Amino acid sequence: MCKSEIFFNLLGLTERETEVPKERILGDFRDMESTDARYVLVRLLSEAGLYPDQIAGMTNRTARGIRHLLARNITSPMIGIYLEQIRKHIRTGRSTERV
Repeated sequence: MCKSEIFFNLLGLTERETEVPKERILGDFRDMESTDARYVLVRLLSEAGLYPDQIAGMTNRTARGIRHLLARNITSPMIGIYLEQIRKHIRTGRSTERV
């Protein structure tokens, strides 16, 4: 799977699981739901093997901002739930179309 396919698949899963539209995830919105969804997406992209520079280009952010986001210790229980649900979808091989 190429990087853009990984990105759009994870963006769709994040959008569906967090119920935050992709425009808000990728936009400059600073409300809690948008920033949490953005963190989930960046964390999943990093776990998928993408480098901060690559993630930055896909999300219209700076590489420094992505590194800072990944270095933060975010302990919100909802983020943990979102990450676990999306990882479960990935493990079972379900994409955004089949769920």
